[in-house]
Amino acid sequence: VTLPEDYLPFTVETDTQVITGQGIFVLSSKRESFATYERKAIEERLTALVAESESLETRVAAVGNKQMHGSGTTNPSRLFWEVMELLEARVKSNLVLSYRAVGSSTGQREFVCDPTDYAECNSEALIDFGSGDIPMTADRFNALTASGRQMLHIPFALGAIGVWHSVPATELGAAGTLELDACLLAKIFSGQITTWGDPQIKALNPDLVSTAPIKVAHRKLGSSSTAGFTEYLSLKCPSDWTLGSGSTINWPVGTENEGSGGMTDYIKANDYAIGYIDSGHAIDNDLVEVKLVNNDGVALFSSDADIGAAATIALANNEFPAADADWSAVNLYDKAGTSTWPITMVSYIYVDKDISSKDPETAALVMAFINFLLSPEGQALAVENLFDPLPPELIAFANAALATITLPPNTPTYVFESDTAPYTGQGEHVVSSKRQSFATYERVVLQEQVAALEAAVAALAVTPSEALNARVVTAESNVDDLREKYNKLVEDYNSLKEEVDDNETYQKIAIAALVLAIVAMVIAFVAVLLVQTREPRPIASMSTRDRKKSHTIEVSRAEANPTRTDNI
Repeated sequence: VTLPEDYLPFTVETDTQVITGQGIFVLSSKRESFATYERKAIEERLTALVAESESLETRVAAVGNKQMHGSGTTNPSRLFWEVMELLEARVKSNLVLSYRAVGSSTGQREFVCDPTDYAECNSEALIDFGSGDIPMTADRFNALTASGRQMLHIPFALGAIGVWHSVPATELGAAGTLELDACLLAKIFSGQITTWGDPQIKALNPDLVSTAPIKVAHRKLGSSSTAGFTEYLSLKCPSDWTLGSGSTINWPVGTENEGSGGMTDYIKANDYAIGYIDSGHAIDNDLVEVKLVNNDGVALFSSDADIGAAATIALANNEFPAADADWSAVNLYDKAGTSTWPITMVSYIYVDKDISSKDPETAALVMAFINFLLSPEGQALAVENLFDPLPPELIAFANAALATITLPPNTPTYVFESDTAPYTGQGEHVVSSKRQSFATYERVVLQEQVAALEAAVAALAVTPSEALNARVVTAESNVDDLREKYNKLVEDYNSLKEEVDDNETYQKIAIAALVLAIVAMVIAFVAVLLVQTREPRPIASMSTRDRKKSHTIEVSRAEANPTRTDNI
């Protein structure tokens, strides 16, 4: 470069140069603007904040809310809520777990999220899992697979759909029960039979005296109970049931009700009603069940049936496909066996086979939730919630299906602590049975107290006549004892009379003693009758003060004379 003749170059001052550093043509690093100074300070602060933020994110992930949400069938809702509460109490992290009981059909729709069904859907599940007592329908399964997804059916419990009625007991006759078969049910729920006095019903129930109109109750919206009930009628009695099957149908008769709770309320509130409800819910609400005739011609209640028998038969016949296949044709209806229930349902979890796009913590919770349901403790809770446990072969099938799920990278695994594990039991992903909420503890205590009170009430529920009869029997036994003692005294008297027959004085003494003994026996006999046949005042009719007073008197007597405690 050709430079001007008077060119003066700039020099750079990095280390301090005394005097020369003040030159006009010096670029000194010792000078800067305030803006530059502030920018550097801000940049340093930003760097520190980024590091602090990353640290806080790690800590929040460890102690923050970890979420999992599902929706579907109402039947296992109580079981799900109980398991979720247990997990929330047993894990040291903050968990937010929820299940929305909306029916199997709604659960399927929200899991598939088909844009043709709901415009705002994008073919990704709105929930982390769905649940139903029926398999995914063929149309929804095809829509899901067409969007590039794969799903699994994971069985977790067995249940029964029963039929329940409110015909007054006084009108059932001597039998005290109501018996129906599939074809009679088909005619009742399709409106072909409209009164309880119909000859076809009377043929199976000759003692039935009711002639009232039948009030049919059925479910509103999509329901697995509706699907199971109508599919059974279509299978068993197609000539009388021509309305089709599925979670929703067009009912020609009856009153629609939302959920199992709505069905229960309707049957309780209306005499002469009939409806189909999952047996666990109905039994828990003290409804009266119809005896159904099964494949072997045996009429039985669901509470007396072998619910698991249908699944065992299906397994033996290889009726269950691969977990990621179309299950729409799978059912356990009308299987053979004298004790087999005719409308047996499998309860499923619907879950994506690939959940690698989920938050790792959510994916871990999905796995932990299903693993708990399949565990011995989870199956025991299913039984407590009036389901039937899976046969061991079906448990193995479900666990094998669960093992095929693709998880996000770095997904933690929840482990279950049953026996105390020092140190490791304090891990962030430990489900410890050593932790529980006070609400759970208190509920168990209250349940035990209720059970004890129910037993006490049952023991006290003896009619006055029964109590009186028992006391009369005791009195008669005491009279027999007195009679034996009297006869013995007569024998002793005769023996004594022979010995002192020649002694008039002794004879008079003996006669006097005998008379006194007989009088004493009579007095004792009368006293026993009065005590034994006296009707006691029922404890339930006493006031609280009277009951406390009675208890105080008995305790004071026992303390005064400990040897008489048993007699008191």
